[in-house]
Amino acid sequence: MTIAAKATTAGVLAAFVLAGLITPQAASAADSPSVTGGGTLSAQEVGAAKAANDDRNDKSKDGWGGRNATAAELKAKDAYMAAHKPKSLTSATSNMLPYVHEGQWYNNYCGPATLVMALGMRGIWGNDQGTFASWIGISPNNGGTGVDAMGKQLNDEAGGFPYVRINLPYTPTSADVAAFKNRLIGDTDVRASLVGNAMEVYNGPHLVGHPNNGSTIYHWFPFQGYDGDWAAYMDSATTVWSGVPPRSGMPNSTLVTIMGGRGYNW
Repeated sequence: MTIAAKATTAGVLAAFVLAGLITPQAASAADSPSVTGGGTLSAQEVGAAKAANDDRNDKSKDGWGGRNATAAELKAKDAYMAAHKPKSLTSATSNMLPYVHEGQWYNNYCGPATLVMALGMRGIWGNDQGTFASWIGISPNNGGTGVDAMGKQLNDEAGGFPYVRINLPYTPTSADVAAFKNRLIGDTDVRASLVGNAMEVYNGPHLVGHPNNGSTIYHWFPFQGYDGDWAAYMDSATTVWSGVPPRSGMPNSTLVTIMGGRGYNW
């Protein structure tokens, strides 16, 4: 990275910090691995580690199973987005949904907590984590929220907003990053939270405050909005690890790498 590129990134980070949108990270991906996130693996090495350790059929892990959106579903979603995007936001470079945060009740309740936050950012309330957990079919510290279960709950409760699943390869490409950026902008601009599905491997990039201790972490989290090539997200793991802030921000490229091998609900 050139000095100019570093200055640009630093300027965006400073804007997020001054706006109160993120908690700054102490280390970059180029630094030594931290116990609270970040690592030294390249994107290709991260992808290889994910491929070697993943088991999509393990129902104890968040983000298990699930199918990618069909061509027809993607076409219908594109049509919905084109019809509903506010004209006032056509050229917007930054937009944030309302601040809604809730810590997860149990170690395996990031899925239910993500549903509460994502729907809350859309102004939809009425169901708590316990209700969503019962609908998903998990109980305290037993079971993970699968891809299809997350998609069903989002589509059942989002007031007519159509969510579709986007699976990502273990090593996402620049095209995957560009598509994520456009989809995040689209969802945010129609007052919907795009929902991320993380798979964090040892010495790969982590969400802020997540431990880099040798374990693979699977985690659901909702996005609050965008600012250029950065995204802001909420994290329910504040009740799991003390170093996790409720709201953070990262470059889109880092977040897509973190979601590689899983994906997101758009």
